[in-house]
Amino acid sequence: MKLYQKWAAAAGALACTAALVSSTAVTAAADDESPALRSIVAQQFTLRLASDPGQVANVRGAATDNGAPVIQYPWSGTTNERWDADAALGGYYRFKGVGSGKCLNVNGGGSANGTQIIQYTCGSADNELWKFVPKGIGYQIVAKSSGKCLNVAGGVGVGNDLIQYVCTPRGVANDVWLPVWEPLTI
Repeated sequence: MKLYQKWAAAAGALACTAALVSSTAVTAAADDESPALRSIVAQQFTLRLASDPGQVANVRGAATDNGAPVIQYPWSGTTNERWDADAALGGYYRFKGVGSGKCLNVNGGGSANGTQIIQYTCGSADNELWKFVPKGIGYQIVAKSSGKCLNVAGGVGVGNDLIQYVCTPRGVANDVWLPVWEPLTI
């Protein structure tokens, strides 16, 4: 089963209202409000920082190899910043990179603060399972293997590595995310 995130965006400062869409397709009226319908397949999403929605979780250099680092980078619409989510048990998800087919992974299954987030061939390990925990206007994304949050190393900044770090009680600028639905029109 795929997780689909539906997201309404407002001009200037993305509105922060999310709803999960569990079907594989959504039918919407055409822009001209005619009776013609079009199908929108809601399969992919980006992980955007709530404090700066123009910044996304991105596989550095669009790499497809195991161990490639995942970083914070300005949104451009490329496949290395789009993810599919496969549901696992207990409310966890496996995020699979659209560009590589590899999973968002806590490097080596480590539990230490500062452990780098990479992409790696998908399997069944806990270090590739993540849970959305509502926090303020977004979500903390918590690793099953460590109970720590997806975080931008050193704070918000272009090209900074994503790491795991102890979750903050109220959420801070570099650990609250917005899963934003990225539709593909057929």
